Amino acid sequence: MEVALITGGSGHVGANLTRELINQGYKVRCIDFDNDHRAFENLDVELVKGDITEKESLETAFKNVDIVFHTAAFISLDKRYKHLIRKINVDGTKNVCEASVNGNVKKLVHFSSIDAFAREPMDEPLYETRELVTGPKSIPYDLSKADGQKIVLEFSKNYLDASIIHPTSIMGPNDFKPGLNCQSMIDIANRKRLLNVDFGYNYVDVRDLSKTAINCSRKGVNGQNYLVGGEFLMFPDIAKMIGEIVDRKTLLIALPIFSMYFNIPYEIIKSSFTKKPRLMTADTIHTIKTAHKLIPSTLAKETLDHTNRPFKETITDTINFFINRGLIKI
Repeated sequence: MEVALITGGSGHVGANLTRELINQGYKVRCIDFDNDHRAFENLDVELVKGDITEKESLETAFKNVDIVFHTAAFISLDKRYKHLIRKINVDGTKNVCEASVNGNVKKLVHFSSIDAFAREPMDEPLYETRELVTGPKSIPYDLSKADGQKIVLEFSKNYLDASIIHPTSIMGPNDFKPGLNCQSMIDIANRKRLLNVDFGYNYVDVRDLSKTAINCSRKGVNGQNYLVGGEFLMFPDIAKMIGEIVDRKTLLIALPIFSMYFNIPYEIIKSSFTKKPRLMTADTIHTIKTAHKLIPSTLAKETLDHTNRPFKETITDTINFFINRGLIKI
């Protein structure tokens, strides 16, 4: 039985990847970082203490491992956290690569992001050959994912069989510590966001992403990166879908994107009290304004057998998961 190690196992991707690996007959090991084990409830998972930012702590976790799925990352568009973003997404990735080499891992699948790519030109399809983000003035998260990828590519040249996956915006069930995407869906379902902004994203179902990542561990070419996307939808349309699922009105009006700038002062004040990263920043708005619509995912479909289910199924399963967890009140 092959042993698969997941970094970031308690996160959204990690929780779904764990379930799919178990379904496919793998023995799963996860790095236990924060003692939050909700994602592993009733699952046969080996938990090993470790922190990707502390290289010495990884030795035990990477022993006798066949495949590593590096999903751990710090996702934030708040520039105040740029040093932590870099420590986890860049330095942490280097530590994972070194630990994989030292542990004689057969394959590393690194989870990057669509945001690692330069956003322009917007009117041309986004393929794996698009230039990566560069320059100190880039959004810190975007730059961290690009620089993390470069580290993986350097290791793939000499020491490590590694492939890279670039998911689009991730949606789906089993998000036990709801991130920004799923928390937005929860708020919409609970009628806390009756005013939504008229923007869109390409969404990939986390379960489809997990299957493609496992296929990548078997079929992925060393040093190759793969865009893994799904369906482009406008946010107000998603709000209407959620309204149909929970049988209540979830959208009053769709506001233009520029209206988001008025929310920044509120986020600054709220963050000063909560001591948490701001959700709405100038970088957030830039990311929304430059969300790419043309993402064919051709390479992943042709070589990794990537498929994406209808988004209506994805959002229905997501909302029902949070209803069952008690986070959406019916």
